[in-house]
Amino acid sequence: MSDQKEWFSEWFDSPYYHILYQNRDDKEAEFFLSNLITFFKAKREWKIIDLACGKGRHAIFLNSLGYDVTGIDLSSKSIAIAKKSENENLHFEVQDLRHLKFKEKFDIALNLFTSFGYFRSKEEDAIVIKNIHHILKPKGFVLIDFMNTGVVLRNLVAKENKLVCGIHFQISKKKENGFIVKNIHFCDKNKEYEYSEKVQTLSSSDFEKLLTDHGFSILNLFGNYKLDEFRSESSERLIILAQKNA
Repeated sequence: MSDQKEWFSEWFDSPYYHILYQNRDDKEAEFFLSNLITFFKAKREWKIIDLACGKGRHAIFLNSLGYDVTGIDLSSKSIAIAKKSENENLHFEVQDLRHLKFKEKFDIALNLFTSFGYFRSKEEDAIVIKNIHHILKPKGFVLIDFMNTGVVLRNLVAKENKLVCGIHFQISKKKENGFIVKNIHFCDKNKEYEYSEKVQTLSSSDFEKLLTDHGFSILNLFGNYKLDEFRSESSERLIILAQKNA
């Protein structure tokens, strides 16, 4: 894979991405989303956007609760699958977070399960936050669900092997130039493949600065999907809830 191409533009459209991660826990995701809806006291007329929605599993669940939901993702193949579930109040589009284009405004923007920090620079992160600010209604909410970088780095497994659907995935992880880099190598049908995932090692203070610098106020930092308080030394996740300034 060319170093000049953004890793996610190829990997997320690859069938092997979905094979490797096929066992993601839908019940955990639904538990988290149900907790969020209760916390927000979300009104049925509120509009929700799921940013980097993949195949739309979170958006579909939120729609099943009665909400008007839009999902966007850069992967055209994932959106093609998500579109099979569209209805009057559930829509999916191929869009890049750096170039969001919507005439309508949303009450809640969700960015779930470590779908931030993929880009090459903090400047691009800032562009994404500005775009989210633009598509939200006054006093709208953004929630970013990210890894707790400190805990992840302390527990980083340098090498592991996974056998999924008869494919032997060889995975290595390391910290490099402000990113956690995961290299994925495997062979299928006598052809070798190699992909990488690169996620910025962003901390809670990085997010707080990024959001407050671009028109948001931090409301809460949660540390898990039960919405317990964030603790940098031990929390499973870093979940940031912020509100657009009036």
